[in-house]
Formats: sequence, structure tokens, C-alpha cells
Amino acid sequence: MLVCLRFRQKKGETYKRNWGDDNHLFVGDVRDVKPADLQQTADLTWASFPCQDLSLAGGGAGLKGERSGTFWPFWKLMKATDRSLGASSTIVLENVCGAITSHNGKDFTAICEALIGLGYKTGAIVIDAARFVPQSRPRLFVIGIKSELTVPNEIRYFLLWYSHH
Repeated sequence: MLVCLRFRQKKGETYKRNWGDDNHLFVGDVRDVKPADLQQTADLTWASFPCQDLSLAGGGAGLKGERSGTFWPFWKLMKATDRSLGASSTIVLENVCGAITSHNGKDFTAICEALIGLGYKTGAIVIDAARFVPQSRPRLFVIGIKSELTVPNEIRYFLLWYSHH
């Protein structure tokens, strides 16, 4: 199942025009998705939650903000899914680089510790979006790989790994 958050209605419509609608796309608020809505464990879970509260140009609310705070309902769903279906082997979170420094790094720490708390090795990398789209802007990717899995060398050497202190 693909989930498009309430702020991404147009993305959902574009997806349906390009790929059709086989009842596997949910366009709505992540708070409304229940583990029972997900039919199987995903190998990869990808979340790009709203950045306005984490952005250097934003108001500074961070993960406590209304928009960027949607990370927490998403994470609640991941914890519930872990209990009911089993966890995804890999979780990728994409956002602005301001997530690293938001609240003096406390928001980034909270994201990494949430992943670690659910049994993921966690690392991060910043990549310029110009490698994929015609717009240059750095993007933060936080990657969690289940602790019992071996991290491929192709990934290991490019990530800054977070370790809980």
C-alpha cells in the first residue's frame, strides 16, 4: 500500500493518472492509517513527512509542529505494524537538512533514537536533489536497517552512522 499524506493530494492524483488505482493507494492523513490497512510487511518503508517546521526558513516548531510533527503518527504506525505484521527491513526518512539542527539537534536525535528503539541500525546522508530532479537543494535521508541484517558495503561507506550515547 502507498500512503499519501493529507498535504499531498495532488501527488496522489498524479500517481493514479500514471499508474491507475488498484485500491493500493491511500490519500489522506497518516493518522487514519491502521496496521490492519496494511496487508503485508513491506521490505522498504519510505516516509517524506512535511518539512515546514524543520526548515531553516520555517517557524522553528520542529517535530512538535503541526506539519513536521506528522512524523510521530507515522512512527506510531510503524511500531504497531512491527507488532502485528513484523517490521520493514529498511526504513528511509527524507526531509530537509534543517532536521539535523532543529532544536539544537534534539529532533534529529529523537528520529534516530526512535529507529534504534525499534531495532534499526541508523545512519544519515545528505544528497543534493539535483542528482534526481531539475532543482538543486540538499535533502537529508535517515536510513534504518534492521539490526540483524548486514548493511551492504555500498551503503555503509556513505552514511554517517548514529550511535546512542
